[in-house]
Formats: sequence, C-alpha cells, structure tokens
Amino acid sequence: MKKFTFLFAALVAVVFSANAQLNNPKDADGYFIVKWDCATNAFASANDWEADETFTLAIDVAGTPLATWLAGTPANQGATRSIAFNVWTGFGDTHSDARRLKQISGTVYGATFNFVQVGAASFDVAAATIADAQLSIMGQVFGFEYTADNPGAAWWQEAIAGSDGGSIVSADGVIAKSAPYTGTKTSEEEFINSDYPGLFDVAYGTVPGYTVPCAMTIDAINEIPADANIVDTQIFNLQGMRLNAEPVGVPFIRVDVLDNGKKIANTIIKK
Repeated sequence: MKKFTFLFAALVAVVFSANAQLNNPKDADGYFIVKWDCATNAFASANDWEADETFTLAIDVAGTPLATWLAGTPANQGATRSIAFNVWTGFGDTHSDARRLKQISGTVYGATFNFVQVGAASFDVAAATIADAQLSIMGQVFGFEYTADNPGAAWWQEAIAGSDGGSIVSADGVIAKSAPYTGTKTSEEEFINSDYPGLFDVAYGTVPGYTVPCAMTIDAINEIPADANIVDTQIFNLQGMRLNAEPVGVPFIRVDVLDNGKKIANTIIKK
C-alpha cells in the first residue's frame, strides 16, 4: 500500500495538562473503557473487544483543557479542530498514520480500528492472538487542525500526556486493556480508511484496519448482483454514523447486506 508523508504547516509547543483526566468511564481494574457502542451511541460497559476484532475506539476529553481548545477559533483560516491519539500497544507499534480521530458527539472523538490489521511491521500478531493475551493501549491525546487540503494544518496543540507521565494513565502506564483473547470474535474482513470517505482518506492514502467511527466493513462497492437477495439495508452519513432514514439532498452511504453475508456499499444523493 502506498504511504504518504506530510509536512505540517505549523508545529507548536506541547502544553501538557498534568491533572487532566479523560472523561471515559473506567472498568473494575481502573483502566479506561475505550470501546464505543455504536448502537446506543454511548460507551460500552467494558473493553470486551479482542486484538483482531473490529470496533470503534473513542476518547472523551470533557472537562480537560483540550475541550476548551476544541471550542476555540482555529488558528488557520477555514480549518477544523479535532483530536489525535498517538497510540502504541503492548505488542508493538501500530501504523503511524492511524491516529487522527473524528468527532462522534460533543467532546467524544473516535475511529474504527482492528489492531491486528492496523499493526505495523513491528506489531507481534502471533503474541497478540494467543489464548488469554490482552492487548494494552498506551499513548498521548492531543489537538490538531485540518483543512480541505492539509490534514495537519496545526499539530500538537493542547495535549494530555500518555504513558510518559500524564495522569490519564493507570499506575502501570496503560490507558486501556482488551479482553483476554479467545479467537471467537475475529473480524476477518479487511478494510482500509478509504472504504468509507471522511477520515482524511484522500490525504492519507490507504491505511489498513482504520476508518471513520461506527463504520461497517464492506466486501464490494457499487455493484449488486442481479440475483442478489438483500436481507438488510443500513444507512450512514459520510462520517460513518448510522442514520435511521435516507436523508434528502445530501450524500449518504447505503450498505445492502446480502443473504451470503456480503455487504455492498453505494454513495447516494436522494433528490
């Protein structure tokens, strides 16, 4: 896959918020729950995802200086403010471009991940997928600005430290842990960020195992076989959020689910 490197228009000093906490709920062991339940539009009750399972990871920065920064006026004309998560794991690095998150709701930002798929060359898939293995997430959360033609118009804005000393981590330096690996939740469908538009996909090129929040992986685009039996139809906006009905006058994504399990996606504008 082709990888692009970008020169960011502005690099600014990091302002670490020593006493800032994420607003994510915590599990019984004191780790933050990072799984977002797309059906209820709320955080899940536990990090029950496994290393090779596709799920939406979400970060809530409510009550932190980063939330105040997000609500401020962008420094770059026409820019939008968002947050990024420099994430690494107990089994090695992830793809270096799988870090920017999209707004889900209010101060909650996220992206869909499959950590086995998004893992870099140094990610130890074998170790992450043995019985009872738990994938640990560490990292840093920070703000950035993007424009239509620059995914990093301003980089490393107001930030919350990760395992290098910030208070969002537990005593062992881990932000979140997956469920013990059973191999029963494997998401075999491979996907890339550009399967669904809206997560800086044109600027990035292709990034495996990483896309917009609450996205569903797809097997084909545009063509539905003449003899296909459609058993379900799902509607999404271009940011990957599930809709209850087809909007009128704006583009949306329709995913038709076939009786053989395949999903066919089309981008549509309904007049």
